[in-house]
Amino acid sequence: MKIKIKLFIFLCFFSSQVFSANDGVITSIAFAGENMSSHPDVVQIQIEGGYESGDCSKVHAAIRKGDEHLISAALSAYAMGKPIKVWLNESDSYFPSQKRCVITMITLS
Repeated sequence: MKIKIKLFIFLCFFSSQVFSANDGVITSIAFAGENMSSHPDVVQIQIEGGYESGDCSKVHAAIRKGDEHLISAALSAYAMGKPIKVWLNESDSYFPSQKRCVITMITLS
C-alpha cells in the first residue's frame, strides 16, 4: 500500500511538472498567410512562461488554419487577458528547422 501511495504522489508531481509550463496568458499572436515561406497558414502564439513539451520550441507554437475553433479560442483568451492551457503535438511541426510544434488542444482557464 505504501508503494502505491508513493507511486501516486510521484505521478501527480511528474504530471504537474510536464504540463505546468504549457499554461499562461497569451503574450503574442502572429498570423501567417499562405505565401509565408517558412510557416504558411498558421496562427502562431506565445504564452508567458513558454512551452515545455519534449523537443518542441520553448517559445513558439502554432495552430493550423483548419483548426478555426482553436484560433477562435486563442483570440478570445487574448482579448480578455485570460490564461489558457495548451497541448502540443510533438510529431507535427510547422517549422521543422526550429522545432516549432502544432497546438492540438486549448482550454480556457
